[in-house]
Amino acid sequence: MKRGGKPVKRGAAPRARRGVELPAGRSASALLHGLLSEACARFPQALEAAQLPARAADFRKRFPDILPRFEAARAASAQRSEIARFLFGASQAALRWCDAHGERPLADALADAITAARNRSAPAHSPATAAQPHADARNPSAESAGSASEAAARRLLPGVPFEGRSFRGAALRELGALLCERGLCTPAVAESLNWIAERAGRDGLSLAGRRFAVLGAGAELAPTPLLLEAGAEVLWIDLAAPPHALRQMSAGRLHWPAEAGDLLQQPLEIAAQLARFAESGPLDLGLYAYAPGRGREWRLAGAMNALVNALPPEARRSASLLVSPTSPVLLEETALAAEAQRRAARPAWQALLESAGVLGRGGGHTQVASARVTRSVVALQGASYQAAQYLEKLLAAETWRAHGPPQSPAPFPVSANVAGITLTRSLSHPLFDAGFEGARAFGCLAFAPQTTRALCGLLSLHDLLNPAAARLGPRHIHGGVFALPYPINPAIQTAALIGLARRPTLLTALLRRG
Repeated sequence: MKRGGKPVKRGAAPRARRGVELPAGRSASALLHGLLSEACARFPQALEAAQLPARAADFRKRFPDILPRFEAARAASAQRSEIARFLFGASQAALRWCDAHGERPLADALADAITAARNRSAPAHSPATAAQPHADARNPSAESAGSASEAAARRLLPGVPFEGRSFRGAALRELGALLCERGLCTPAVAESLNWIAERAGRDGLSLAGRRFAVLGAGAELAPTPLLLEAGAEVLWIDLAAPPHALRQMSAGRLHWPAEAGDLLQQPLEIAAQLARFAESGPLDLGLYAYAPGRGREWRLAGAMNALVNALPPEARRSASLLVSPTSPVLLEETALAAEAQRRAARPAWQALLESAGVLGRGGGHTQVASARVTRSVVALQGASYQAAQYLEKLLAAETWRAHGPPQSPAPFPVSANVAGITLTRSLSHPLFDAGFEGARAFGCLAFAPQTTRALCGLLSLHDLLNPAAARLGPRHIHGGVFALPYPINPAIQTAALIGLARRPTLLTALLRRG
């Protein structure tokens, strides 16, 4: 017996519905299939090529192949933006707020919370609102009031650690060229790093006067330290309070709620915090919270987006998020060229395995008309993870850029770059460890958390600070995944076998997990 795609012990009591929930009685895969089916019914000609199966059970078995084809059909359509808007809105509408009074749409509950907060007169960051700034932190908006040395201390000298080296300042250009040469990113990443290096110059980058609200501020890939180092004012939203070292940073100014930090259980309180914090100026919103299992991936991503949607337009300055490379992402020409080159230069053992069907059929991308989408959806990550990445990240970003939130149409800037597969705690699993160990045999690289955090943090700053950012093309740090000439599912299984052969101790760990 299964619930939400996870095994449930016979006789086990169902999980109490409290907080942000998906509709009762439907697994994540069934709900995702239902929303895609609604889109096909609404846009039948545009999505005919998606070939979505009628049965939810068939979708659950084959969603790693179905989702890329659905996205290729959408991306090839003249109605792609409207389809994105419809699906993002439908995903948001499915989210429920559950408490002692029953269930209602999450959007309605958040709207009421923000209305109540705006009717109060307490200052946005006074102790009365439980948003407590470090007592000794300087106000970055008053940079001109300090000395020249104090102003310099509030500037970020950008740098990225990568494979034992620290690429700082002008050396970021070298890093961009290196990543491109090794086929780990798109050219737009190098262009963005060049821009950051030039903008920073010798004095560094300053975010003085900008106000960030970071949801999931303590996540391994959240750029919270970078923002504070650059002198920003930051509202910390996370289950855990900020570490002492961040509280003591003298550059920016850090605020944190005394209690409200649980996005799934306390979104109404967080909505009120955001509304009050925005009274002193519009917010750059960072959306970085993540937790696996029980549909949390979808619920967390949806809750963060619902908070963004609920804010009034004047409270939103921008939003930043990270997209996984194991998502159905539209490819650009350099990735396609890299895939063709890698296929041409592949070793004989890969050609032999592919001819035997071990590495799957059909290559590394799927195509509808001129739209080509990577076949990098990983079955092991589950339907909830993919719904979060596809509906609440890729389609949310496209909707916000083109239309704005469903409730208050007003487009705003969004940074939504692909972050490379990273060795974070959430991917701590013997099978993933084995896959990462063997991935180099396929030309793929998993990054260290500090590399992804610094690199993607700088790319987000580029997107927020550079008016020409939208014209530079997609910024994908895919680690070689988008150049893979095979579907990722069979490739990662083969890579895992290679990894287990190289590190036999991983097999023992895998057997212990059952």
